[in-house]
Amino acid sequence: MQIPKFENKPFKPPRRVASNNSSQLKPTKTSSTPISRLNVTTHSKRNVPAETPLSVAKKPKILVSNQKVSYFTIMYRKPTTKKHKTWSGDGYATLKPDSTKMTFYNETGKLLGSSALPNDSGSIFETFFKVGSNEVQLDYELKDRIEIENAKQTLSQATGNSSSAAIDTTTIVPSANNISGKFQMPLSQLFTLNTVKRFKSVTKQMNEHMTVPTNNVRNLQAKKYYPVFDVNKIDNPLVMNKSEDAEVDVIVDPLLGKFLRPHQREGVKFMYDCVMGLARPDTENQIIDCTSKSLVLENDSDINGCLLADDMGLGKTLMSITLIWTLIRQTPFASKVSRSQLGIPLSGLCKKTLVVCPVTLIGNWKREFGKWLSLSRIGILTLSSKNSPDMDKMAVRNFLKVQRTYQVLIIGYEKLLSVSEELEKNKHLIDLLVCDEGHRLKNGTSKILNTLKSLDVSKKLLLTGTPIQNDLNEFFTIIDFINPGVLGSFASFKRKFIAPITRARDTANRYNEDVLEKGEEKSKEMIEITKRFILRRTNAILEKYLPPKTDIILFCKPYDQQILAFKDILQGARLDFGQLTFSSSLGLITLLKKVCNSPTLIGSDSYYNSHIKDTKSQGSYSRSLNSGKLKVLMTLLEGIRNSTKEKVVIVSNYTQTLDIIENLMNMAGMSHCRLDGSIPGKQRDSIVTSFNRNPAIFGFLLSAKSGGVGLNLVGASRLILFDNDWNPSVDLQAMSRIHRDGQKNPCFIYRLVTTGCIDEKILQRQLMKNSLSQKFLGDSETKSKGSSNDDLFNKEDLRDLFSVNINTKSNTHDLICSCEGLGDEIEELPENEQQEVIKPEKRSPTTWTSALELQKEMNEVDTKDVAKKSQSIRQCLANYKHIDPTRQDELFDEVITESFAALKDDITFAFVKPSEICLIEE
Repeated sequence: MQIPKFENKPFKPPRRVASNNSSQLKPTKTSSTPISRLNVTTHSKRNVPAETPLSVAKKPKILVSNQKVSYFTIMYRKPTTKKHKTWSGDGYATLKPDSTKMTFYNETGKLLGSSALPNDSGSIFETFFKVGSNEVQLDYELKDRIEIENAKQTLSQATGNSSSAAIDTTTIVPSANNISGKFQMPLSQLFTLNTVKRFKSVTKQMNEHMTVPTNNVRNLQAKKYYPVFDVNKIDNPLVMNKSEDAEVDVIVDPLLGKFLRPHQREGVKFMYDCVMGLARPDTENQIIDCTSKSLVLENDSDINGCLLADDMGLGKTLMSITLIWTLIRQTPFASKVSRSQLGIPLSGLCKKTLVVCPVTLIGNWKREFGKWLSLSRIGILTLSSKNSPDMDKMAVRNFLKVQRTYQVLIIGYEKLLSVSEELEKNKHLIDLLVCDEGHRLKNGTSKILNTLKSLDVSKKLLLTGTPIQNDLNEFFTIIDFINPGVLGSFASFKRKFIAPITRARDTANRYNEDVLEKGEEKSKEMIEITKRFILRRTNAILEKYLPPKTDIILFCKPYDQQILAFKDILQGARLDFGQLTFSSSLGLITLLKKVCNSPTLIGSDSYYNSHIKDTKSQGSYSRSLNSGKLKVLMTLLEGIRNSTKEKVVIVSNYTQTLDIIENLMNMAGMSHCRLDGSIPGKQRDSIVTSFNRNPAIFGFLLSAKSGGVGLNLVGASRLILFDNDWNPSVDLQAMSRIHRDGQKNPCFIYRLVTTGCIDEKILQRQLMKNSLSQKFLGDSETKSKGSSNDDLFNKEDLRDLFSVNINTKSNTHDLICSCEGLGDEIEELPENEQQEVIKPEKRSPTTWTSALELQKEMNEVDTKDVAKKSQSIRQCLANYKHIDPTRQDELFDEVITESFAALKDDITFAFVKPSEICLIEE
């Protein structure tokens, strides 16, 4: 509804209702304020009250106050030429009768100065007063008795004058539409009838969920504060936990809260508790109350940081943005920041946030801020790659010292070093530090880590899907950075935890019950300490939100050239298994992995050229299509292109392998793009966007370690993992690129494995590894399913690692099952059928045991270990269907089914796990 402006009509004094409730009206004294300055459209930041009568809005009349001194609320700031201007504070103004000057005060009652009233006939509410070094604008006139009393009290406390008197501020508004000829209404409401909103503040934007006065009365009392948002106006509000000394509730902005899924609400609440130093309740499974009710928690002085170690795709970025925005806008300690007239905090706990991430993710972070908040609400600063070092330093300096332009600085890890001096000079201005891909900080001697430590930011948030990789030294480095001292010194940590846990994991001590019990005890103790600030969930949570996904493991028959290459390498290496260790044989292991991809790759391998090339070679490996996996790959690509309209992502750990695949795709006329470590960071976003949006691009070649982190490739619905990595998290990251938020189509994940070779050994290690990441990061869903031995690939397995079995269809299937591969689904063994590792009987030091008895006992344990290994793999492959292509041609995939004639001789076995159809939540 369009609200008419005030009309310039001859002044007619309003009349007051008699105190005896009679209908007789008596004239009242007029205000000394010039009438012409009150009878035009006014400016106010507040919204029009819903209950304002229409009769008042249609024909407003001139208002006159009978109070001797008029009181107003004001907004003030330093003069600025910025496009988006903001106000730095609120305050009061007073106008005495017959005075031509107004006096201005800040929110604490401190005198700002005085300024003359305008000489023209414009509204004083649209006038910008020059008061000292400030620019001031009136907000509204105080008419409510309680408001005036509070204003007087604030001003009297500042000036030392304690006198105050209650003043009747009731004002009558005659209206032609009001039958009785009278209507009582505060002056402040009439000035909000025609609202003009000129300036937008990052931290002071009002919406329908914010706390506002009810019943047209602002019930302001001394030292009473209000939260920014009103929980009564929000559906399913997310209220943070608080300490006993908190003055107001902190409520997540419903602009973000309405998009948070249940696990994300839990994550935001968990992170808030950690950075605020609140001791979380002792819960076994880290379940957090994320309802509208908050808990009052005790302070925990040891904790001020958090490690969010969720799997990829769970929304770590959105949860982090929600936490950042909440801390920028709100604080539980309202008395320590500037407040509005309603007692609502005008600023939050954290004014400046530093986000450090890989350079490839800077653009993604900025897009996410724009997606969820819009960049008009929050100021985001990124440093251009074209900037000189001096320009970067100046930008960082201005970011920290200029309060209201930017709130968040997103910077790459490498760029951090070049601006470290400016950051350290003003480190006291950084309130929150967020480190994405935080596992990069695992090296204690890293310059980047030491630079971040020197900033001495108490509130820290680390995001990673791979926080540790079976190394407790790295684990300590990360934890000690997040919460310094929580694990003690490194020397004490090594003595108390690393030594006993490492001894228990050593296969030489697997018969020593005392060592095993001590290691388990220390593991549990570490879990109790770290679970207070580490949160990890698996992507199984997403099953009900995403389209179905089908996992297919294809065992590819090795070509004759590959078998010949294996023979040449193993004979030329002259292995001494008695002296062989995993570290010393790493070069040979890498060479054998390359042969699984293509024998062409061994010619450029450094280990091959230095240890094997001089020996007699029995074959040539120059052909491009000379491996079983390459043949299966190209057949799959042809089938996907011909029978579907879908796109495909091909992932490999080696850029040389990508070169071979790229040449084959060019020969086949398959359009594609590529992302690896050689692609400049500024081009990566455009490559990903082009692939997702351009239907003409069929394939995406991706280097797993260089480009597999933080990418969203939902433009494709099929992914082929060409080779496996020793670290399963690398493969999980790569495979999650397509099955994530934004995906609309069913997904198919193909994993290619060379039958009977080192490829299968790596796969088995991934399947049966009960890693430290699962044990110490609270992944309760998987930590109980693995073997009790964390390092199932020890020195005793190296001989098997370098063996090649050409007479098996799948060594992995041979270990766990004897079925005929007719598509049967093998379920996990019930607990009562699972075998336990036999431990030798505990004897006293004086008990004598014969060598024969001890050898028999050790043989029994070895037999049980083999059974345990088989059991672990079987548990990880539970619900997979076992398929022998020579006996069963239904692979639950139309592409493989239609290409079966071409693949029948190249695929020896398959494990297929069809995903249940699930509804996608809009």
